[in-house]
Amino acid sequence: MGEKQYLLDKTLETWKGKRVAIAVSNEHSFTGILEDFDEEVILLRDVVDIAGNKAKALVVKIDDLNWIMLL
Repeated sequence: MGEKQYLLDKTLETWKGKRVAIAVSNEHSFTGILEDFDEEVILLRDVVDIAGNKAKALVVKIDDLNWIMLL
């Protein structure tokens, strides 16, 4: 508990359960509900891509994210 929590961790923790938009590798954009995350990946559920394709879930490596925003 004495460890410093990083800005990304604090921000994602407050965004859990809320709809977010992400860009992956400057090529693909998705929206979904932020289900969970750790130091390596984020998990979105009820995902929709830019073309309107839908998926139940998406796991993305944090290193592959260009940006993430709260909708």
